[in-house]
Amino acid sequence: MYAIRIHLDTPDGRPRPGGPVAAPAVRDGLERGLRGPARLDHARIRVTADAVDAVVFVTAGCLLEAEAALRASCLELAEVGGTLEGWRLRHCEADSWLALGLPELPTCR
Repeated sequence: MYAIRIHLDTPDGRPRPGGPVAAPAVRDGLERGLRGPARLDHARIRVTADAVDAVVFVTAGCLLEAEAALRASCLELAEVGGTLEGWRLRHCEADSWLALGLPELPTCR
């Protein structure tokens, strides 16, 4: 299982008309978009009117497969007719700090 952090936002930085999409709708969309053998194990999703931030735990044969499958799923959410139509995928990659069990990013001194 791989911890992958994602961030999507609105193209112009303005809040989405009608307010934020519900986190369960984002999770369902991600789960539907994942193609086997990769699958969504669980996710922590934070949604605002102009952004989605999440850590998604994907079960897959390897890290690259998990990242590629989740990236494709996110892009599907953002395409015409998707839950986040017109949004941009800004970040989709393994979260090394989370994988190492660190609760927060280290500070620079």
